[in-house]
Amino acid sequence: MAGYRAFLAEDSENYKYNLTYYHNPNRWRDNIIALDNPIRNVENWSAEIKYLNESNDDLSDDIKNLPNDTGGIYVFYVKGLNLSFMENYILYIGRCQYTDTQHIRKRAKEYYKDTRDLIVEMFNRWKDFLYYRYYPDTDNDRIKNNEIQLIRAILPQYNEVIPDQIDICDSIPAFS
Repeated sequence: MAGYRAFLAEDSENYKYNLTYYHNPNRWRDNIIALDNPIRNVENWSAEIKYLNESNDDLSDDIKNLPNDTGGIYVFYVKGLNLSFMENYILYIGRCQYTDTQHIRKRAKEYYKDTRDLIVEMFNRWKDFLYYRYYPDTDNDRIKNNEIQLIRAILPQYNEVIPDQIDICDSIPAFS
């Protein structure tokens, strides 16, 4: 077992791509989304969308053409190449309130110019394999509640805070 960690030496290419995930069944249970909540059904989510174009120098056409008549929940995730049907890792969960001036297309496009350190790192590190999915919704209270529950249950590495529970971040180990 000692050799297993050898490929994660701090100076290795593997260490650069190391991700931390918290698979904690108690967090899942404590933040369970109701069984009748339509967000639980994959059929209600968008198809997966590669966030950047093939040359990774602009948004993909699919992102540029997202709907402008809904808000919702969205996730950025890494999609692996070998077992792409299951080799997916959620990096970031966000919400887009639906208003006269905000919608899922505008919010998705805003990330391309985002200057927050963790978002910049997410794009620099994962741009070739970065995908996006969204759950359309116009009920802003439901959007907020779903985002809170998902972040609390999953603890994605690139989310900086857990909504409505900022103090828990003090107990989560930092990552680099």
